Amino acid sequence: MQGSLAQIGPCGGSGGVGRDMDMSGVYRVVMVDVKHDATIDSMRVLYERDGLQHWTDWWGDRDGICSKVPLDRNEYLTNVKGYVGMFNGYTCVRSLTFVSNLRSYGPFGKEEGMPFQLPAVSGKILGFHARSGGHLDALGTYVKTD
Repeated sequence: MQGSLAQIGPCGGSGGVGRDMDMSGVYRVVMVDVKHDATIDSMRVLYERDGLQHWTDWWGDRDGICSKVPLDRNEYLTNVKGYVGMFNGYTCVRSLTFVSNLRSYGPFGKEEGMPFQLPAVSGKILGFHARSGGHLDALGTYVKTD
């Protein structure tokens, strides 16, 4: 992999368990599944590594409406933005919007609380790290820069 890989964030609360992707050999994000309602309940990522596609586990609870963010072969994520706020006494990710070089997906969840952004300045998002329990508590990105 040419260029450098930077870890950005996470944005959100301190609850939940740390979740991470092994970024060795990761070429691109293929799809993101998001479960949501009044908050982001969970997410999982389909990514390409060494020519094969792999899913992460679900990060969070599997309740809620499932929305898919399918990326075309020539499409990549350039920004993830959303809101962090209180839900049932916990600080968690309330809303997510995924922005690619071609279009925007979302918002998913409820846009309440404090806004945040995880832009890939002069690069592209290749992966994610997070904290989750019953909900997605916090989300961060891995960004490849040229």
